[in-house]
Amino acid sequence: MKMKMLLTAALLAAMPVAASAAEKQNNSDGGLWLPLGLSIIAPPVQLPSPSHTVAGGMINLGYGQIQNIAILDAGIANNVTGTMAGLEVGAVNIAENAYGVQAGAVNVASVTVGAQIGVLNFTGELHGIQIGVLNFSDSGGALVFPIINIGF
Repeated sequence: MKMKMLLTAALLAAMPVAASAAEKQNNSDGGLWLPLGLSIIAPPVQLPSPSHTVAGGMINLGYGQIQNIAILDAGIANNVTGTMAGLEVGAVNIAENAYGVQAGAVNVASVTVGAQIGVLNFTGELHGIQIGVLNFSDSGGALVFPIINIGF
């Protein structure tokens, strides 16, 4: 129950950040935002292409890659090469900049502002919380810490 409350609070806190981050995105496609995306194996079987932004939801049935996403990135393996703002949930989640919540077995981000919840969590810069069996942070929080790692 506490985990559900924590996740709900993190999602509510991430919504304004998601909207703000989506507004600031600089896309190679001239600023086109697409509301939905679907990927089986990126890039050959994916709409939109990995260089786009999705401001809504992306479902990855296998591996999906997108430049930026706001709100939801869900699937087996998720890769955001720019900014993820909202919720990223899957077995493996990778984001250059994660604003919101990454929830999965393995979570990786260069910058985390929010929460990483998983078995293994890796971040370069932590401004939030990591909850997992092992948590790794290069800056903010402890370098390696089990169960809970907090960085400011």
